[in-house]
Amino acid sequence: MKHAYGTAEDIPVLFERLGTEPNDETWSDLWSRLCHQGGVYSASFAALALLADLGSEAGKDGDNALLLAGAIAAAADDETRDQHGASIERLRTLAHARIRRPAEPAFYVYLLQCAMALDGVPVWSSALEGLAGGTIEVFCPECEMGVFVSVGEGGYFSAVGDWEPGDPQGPPLRATAPADLEGPASVLYDAAGEAGVGTVALALTYLFGEGTCGECGAEFSIAEQVAEQY
Repeated sequence: MKHAYGTAEDIPVLFERLGTEPNDETWSDLWSRLCHQGGVYSASFAALALLADLGSEAGKDGDNALLLAGAIAAAADDETRDQHGASIERLRTLAHARIRRPAEPAFYVYLLQCAMALDGVPVWSSALEGLAGGTIEVFCPECEMGVFVSVGEGGYFSAVGDWEPGDPQGPPLRATAPADLEGPASVLYDAAGEAGVGTVALALTYLFGEGTCGECGAEFSIAEQVAEQY
């Protein structure tokens, strides 16, 4: 089997090292070999079973294993997902259990992305990253102007042009009522609420809500415009 740098004969050694002396350097080595800049390899998918074993552990190693597995699964095609279905399903169960437990908000967003990747939901396995920074960029469906959507501590509004944090706010966003969320949106919101990560739960109601273009005044679904880019 191969990884980013050639033969994968060193991968078992790295996993054995985690079993005795877990450390950030070893995880960095695994990431660079198994998911190098988003690229995956034959060894990446073979490692999913080992990552599932680690993902069942509490603490940092368990979280690291789930995040790496999610990044690998996000790059898997349907045939590969079928081939490694047992490992992915086990990881999926672990990830959904994990997102119902507390975490620091920005890190929690990455856990949500992991769960969506293992669910096979490509948009939200990638696009949720904007929630960690509090800003998502979309395009107006009418005038095609770039629109910055703020969904964090800075407020809930949209702005156009060369907007930067601290600049005047644009039109306010309109949140969706939690009871109206469906599909992945409902899964994500319910998990964040159960985990007690209120800031992320609130941000999700705006992400799946509506915005207004400050250039032409058109109203649009934020989630739909996010999905247009993925």
